[in-house]
Amino acid sequence: MRASILLLVVIASACVGTTGGDVIDFPAAASGPTDAEALKTNGFDTDLGWHVVLTKATLHIGALYLSQSQPVSGAQATSCVLPGSYVAQVTTGLDVDLLSSSPERFPTSGHGTTLHALTAQVWLAGDGDHDVDDSSDKTPILVVEGTATRSGDVRPFAGTITIASNRVAQSGPVAGSNTLCKQRIVSPIPTNVTLAHEGGLLLRIDPRRLFVNVDFAKLTNGFTDDDASQPTVNLYQNLHAASAIAPLYTFAWDETLR
Repeated sequence: MRASILLLVVIASACVGTTGGDVIDFPAAASGPTDAEALKTNGFDTDLGWHVVLTKATLHIGALYLSQSQPVSGAQATSCVLPGSYVAQVTTGLDVDLLSSSPERFPTSGHGTTLHALTAQVWLAGDGDHDVDDSSDKTPILVVEGTATRSGDVRPFAGTITIASNRVAQSGPVAGSNTLCKQRIVSPIPTNVTLAHEGGLLLRIDPRRLFVNVDFAKLTNGFTDDDASQPTVNLYQNLHAASAIAPLYTFAWDETLR
């Protein structure tokens, strides 16, 4: 499934007269949260009582998509593509510094229509020219370094996470849940964005959410792809969090982006 295929969905929706909206190209950017710099100097406390100071946190975003449709609650989706019409896409990859609040521009403009989006997708893979199901794509997705401290127990840590063939269950997928695209696509992320002729799409990513229920006392060799311990498993699961409550990924239309 190549990202370029979904471009047809965007263009088609824009050409239907009943949908309304104009086809536009727009700037897109991503960054850490507004208080990102404080995470390097002051750190933050986790739900398990660890005080974490990050010295490095980067996330590779391969593509972004916005959709008009809200999946039916309780429905068992088997496709990585959201139902209905996509209204925007950004298909050139970017390594995002999660410890900087300054928006980093994606290398190329996004493309879409001036319509309202209810949900979004973040693709954790190579950029949009890659097949999202290509198991040989070992692009480093998440790189973290820092120190966790609790009651005098000091734990330096580091790690690199990829999403490739190692993320697909060898016994075969159950209802498509373990297919590689399901591992690489964070979806559906609730959002409330309307594209416009002025401004651009801004994605903020909060690294604090990556360490929810991560017990550094059980981390032995750092966060690695072959580590099945509680800290790494939970870090990887948090990477896919699409909740609107304390979100990891937050989309907004920023009129200051040019």
